Amino acid sequence: MTNTPVDVRIRRPQEHEALMIELQTDARFPALRDILLFAAAVGFRYERRVQFNAIAGDPIRYDTLTAPTFSETLINMIVANVVADDPEIMDASRIEERIKIFEEYANGGLEYIQEQVNVQHQPAALVVLDLVTEAFARDGGAKPVSVGDLLGGVTWG
Repeated sequence: MTNTPVDVRIRRPQEHEALMIELQTDARFPALRDILLFAAAVGFRYERRVQFNAIAGDPIRYDTLTAPTFSETLINMIVANVVADDPEIMDASRIEERIKIFEEYANGGLEYIQEQVNVQHQPAALVVLDLVTEAFARDGGAKPVSVGDLLGGVTWG
């Protein structure tokens, strides 16, 4: 993949702006980008891809969104799973398509979080905690691994 165009921006859905502010203040997400990344993962996990038209605030620069080293990988993994039959989706010329998919999953994740807030009658911070706890419980959490397991299949010759 080649360099990303400088002018690519990520939009935030207007309908979830209050939730995003609550997540930033109460759930202690350091930045709006972190909320969008978490929400996209939630949206993908619960198969919630939702389009939106109304945009809140200034869009976030792609470089800002992908500043944490894992974020571009997360975006690409979501897109690669959604558009599995088209490897060309990873081409630099199709960044806008990847961003649109990411935005829709982030919107779907925010929608899911808001539904959980409404149904459970809990603050968003507790809903986030529940989602993270559930993810660790479902996957069995972190497990110890031996050096032999880590190096399995590695040859030194």
